[in-house]
Amino acid sequence: MLLNEIANEVGMTKRAIKYYEEKGLLSVNKGNNGYRDYSPNDVDTLKRISVYRKLGVSVKDVKSLLENNDKDVLVRIYNEKMQDKILQDNELNALKQFIEDNDVNKIDEMLDYQSVEDAIESLLPDKEWGDYFKSHFKPFLDIKLQTPEQKQALRNILTYCDETTLKIPLIMRISMKINSGVNKEAKTADEMIAYYRDMSESEYDRLKEMTLQGVKIKSGILKYHPAFVAQRKLQKEFQNKGYNDILIPNMIALSPLYAEYKANLDNVNDKICRELGLYYDSNYNLVSELLTTYRSGSFLLHRLLLIISLT
Repeated sequence: MLLNEIANEVGMTKRAIKYYEEKGLLSVNKGNNGYRDYSPNDVDTLKRISVYRKLGVSVKDVKSLLENNDKDVLVRIYNEKMQDKILQDNELNALKQFIEDNDVNKIDEMLDYQSVEDAIESLLPDKEWGDYFKSHFKPFLDIKLQTPEQKQALRNILTYCDETTLKIPLIMRISMKINSGVNKEAKTADEMIAYYRDMSESEYDRLKEMTLQGVKIKSGILKYHPAFVAQRKLQKEFQNKGYNDILIPNMIALSPLYAEYKANLDNVNDKICRELGLYYDSNYNLVSELLTTYRSGSFLLHRLLLIISLT
C-alpha cells in the first residue's frame, strides 16, 4: 500500500504519517522501487495512533503505548483528565456562584491556580522575578500543587521573591530575552533531564572540553568583559541574598521535575569540577587547578550556574 492509499484508509494527512515515522511510532518497509510499502499492520498502528491523539495522548505516551501496550499509561492519563475535569467543574461552579451573589470572599476560597506557572505569573507579574522564573524554571512549573509540602514550598518562594530585590545587570537581561526568543524551540523538562541523566561518554567529553575552554576565557583578559563582570556580580548577589539556601531547596520541594533535573545536573557538574579542579575564588572568578597553581580564599559556589552559563 502506497502513502496516498494508506492516508485515505486511515484518514490522516501524508504529513502526519511521515511525522509519526520520524518520531519512531511507525517503521515502514520500502519496496524494490524505493517507495514506502505500508502493510495491514501499519494501518492498524496508524488507526491506534489516531485514536490516542484524538484522546489527547502525547506523542511520547503514544510511543510507550505502542511499544509496551501498558494500560497503566492510559490509567494515568485518565486520572489526569479527571483531575482537569474536576478543576473545570469547580471553575464553572464558582463562576455561576459569582454571577448569582457576587461574593468575592466565597469565590476566592473556592478557587486555586491550575498550575504553579499560573500562580507565579499572577503573583510575580513584574519584570524582575517574573522574567527570571520564565527564563530559568519555566519547563518545571507546569505542575499542580498536590501535597502540603509543595504548597508550603510555593509560599516560601513567593515570600522570598516578595522580600528580595533582584538586580539583574542590563547585559544579562538582554541575554535572557535573546535566549528565550520566539524562534528558539524550548526544551521540555523531560528532555533537559534526559540530557544529563543519559549523557554519553562523547557528550560528556565535549561538555568537559567546552567547560575548560570557558574557564580559560573567563580567567584570561576577557574576565574583564562586561558580560563576565555582570555574571560575577549576579552570582555574588545571589549568594548574599540566600538564593542557594532558600530558593533552590524550595524549588526542589515544589517541583519533582526540577528535583530530578537538579540531581542529574549536579552529578555531571560535580564530576567535571573534580576532574578539572574547578572552583570560584573570593572574587567569583572561575578558576581551574589545571590552569593555575595559585589558590587563595577559594570555595566552591553556586555550581548550578556553572554548566548553564557555559553551554
